[in-house]
Amino acid sequence: MPRDLPSICQERARLLREYADAASDYANNVREMADLVISGDEMRANRMRRLLRTAWDEAEKSRLALYRHEADHICASAANVRNISET
Repeated sequence: MPRDLPSICQERARLLREYADAASDYANNVREMADLVISGDEMRANRMRRLLRTAWDEAEKSRLALYRHEADHICASAANVRNISET
């Protein structure tokens, strides 16, 4: 990575990873549910739909946490931010 690019604070990086992981888990579950529907296994597909709701909630919770952090700490434009105050 070029040295002239601003770095982001550790909390923002953590929240970005958390959001990416939650969104990826949700996407994987959607693919699995689609496979179950295509195969005709409606009973397992219905169970997966319930799990999908939980995965969606986690992804949304992560997205909102990232959004709030960026808004509160202006991380998108700050370089080399090291100290994060908990709010």
